Amino acid sequence: MIEFFKSLQLLSDAELQKIVGLPKEKTLKKGEYLIQEGKICNEIVFVKSGILRSFYNNSEGSEITNCITFENEFMSAFSSFITQQPTDENIQALYDSDLLSINREELNRLYESSLTWQKVGRMLTEFQYVEIEKRIVSFQKQTAKQRYDTLLKYRSNYIKFIPLQHLASYLGITPRHLSRLRKEL
Repeated sequence: MIEFFKSLQLLSDAELQKIVGLPKEKTLKKGEYLIQEGKICNEIVFVKSGILRSFYNNSEGSEITNCITFENEFMSAFSSFITQQPTDENIQALYDSDLLSINREELNRLYESSLTWQKVGRMLTEFQYVEIEKRIVSFQKQTAKQRYDTLLKYRSNYIKFIPLQHLASYLGITPRHLSRLRKEL
């Protein structure tokens, strides 16, 4: 996690030291949940290893995958984390995952410690917003094939490691339709 923050090239060594000791080690076995629907999210995790999947249950009881997070990325039920209201999402480990967890109170203290940490928090929040907007626009402007091609081009790790049913759900199509797209290529 320290290397991630160093890569932003915003924080001084003294500011980087403020995070040392804050994150707590956390392990999720394949299938275990970081958070489930109806709970309030009080942590953000950094994925050291493994893969996490965020999904919703629709009105028909089907799981709709909305986000997949890999190594060296952050994950949280962000809306719940921000509003402190119960979440509608579930976050589950697709593989055994080693995480670093920072709770909400510690993160707020970190933000209060310097303007630079506030800037880092704002940048990470803005990044999440942009990613969500790109995802929404892709569903409004692109075909399923275009969304799949984009995954192949920019996120080939999704194709390699995500089970077919979750990948299809992420793309907004059925597993059968995904199989047809794969055969076309």
